[in-house]
Amino acid sequence: MDMDAIASMTPEQMEALASSAFSVDLGMQLGPILMGCMFDAILWGVMLQQFQGWWEYCRASERSTARQLTYYIMIASTAWTAMVISYAMHSFVYMFGQYIVFLEMPYFTSFPIVGLAMSAPIQAFYAERSYRLNNRNIFLLMILIACILGELAAVTVLVIKCTNVPNLLFAAEAVPQVRAWQCMTLATDILITISIGWGLWSAQTGWSHTDALVKKLLLITLETQLAPTLLMLGFVIEMSISPSSTIGVFFDLCIPKAYTVGYLATLNVRVQLKRAQTSQSGDEQTRSNAYHLGSGRSQQATVQIETDTYTESFQMQNAKAGLNRIKEDSYDESIENLDYSNNLSKQNLNKQS
Repeated sequence: MDMDAIASMTPEQMEALASSAFSVDLGMQLGPILMGCMFDAILWGVMLQQFQGWWEYCRASERSTARQLTYYIMIASTAWTAMVISYAMHSFVYMFGQYIVFLEMPYFTSFPIVGLAMSAPIQAFYAERSYRLNNRNIFLLMILIACILGELAAVTVLVIKCTNVPNLLFAAEAVPQVRAWQCMTLATDILITISIGWGLWSAQTGWSHTDALVKKLLLITLETQLAPTLLMLGFVIEMSISPSSTIGVFFDLCIPKAYTVGYLATLNVRVQLKRAQTSQSGDEQTRSNAYHLGSGRSQQATVQIETDTYTESFQMQNAKAGLNRIKEDSYDESIENLDYSNNLSKQNLNKQS
């Protein structure tokens, strides 16, 4: 349909057009919007539990910058959930039965702005960690900052473009800006995940305890970074296949809270590692050797010492006679002479001369 003809329609005609578009398959058209609102509320509850654990165990030892960032993320995430609830109430309660409400632009214009205000600081936090893990690689840091600034530029252009669009029927004009924002965000997430994973993998020292800790951190990095990355990847694929589908609204509503949940999980990982080390402290004392000679070996190396005992036997030789001994006199004769001399010395001791 011609855009000029759509722009000249009356509200009644727009309602009829929206009804014909959405009422064909209510499950596929309105289901993703409602499911997105529900999942965001569920993730908000998960976020509250994570924040409670962080406040109790990690807040005191956290850096001042991380504490301020966490407070900001909590406020922004709560504001996001409030906006999503307001959108759900407006669409499914106050305007119940009217399909034209799903063509309105104010909420869809606000979602990218608030979402970027939540995701960009978290990406900056991960970028700083990646910078430290990769030996303070300034080149890597500059690339990550450029990607985040590219997201900001794409969202700014998208918002400016959407302000001139009367309703979602004209949203095709903003599809290039949406794809630019999606691709920049996806590239940033993938680069951050790979760089952090490489930095942790390079930190292996050959000691089994250290390598086990590195492997745990690698798994945690994948767990915390994979959720928003996969959601954004799904958003990109969905937009490429069917730009007019409302499934993209589901991804758009869930992505910001996925960043928040992953961020808080990263902060709380220290408590989990301490608990794991405490539970395994008794087992560590019985291990034979903590040094792992090869990173590819599946078990620890041990040192085996073999001992051989040798015995030596020999016969002592008789002692040789000294130079002051008379060879002609035997040992027995010497004893007799000694006794004879002794007896002579005791004779006639009382005899008067």
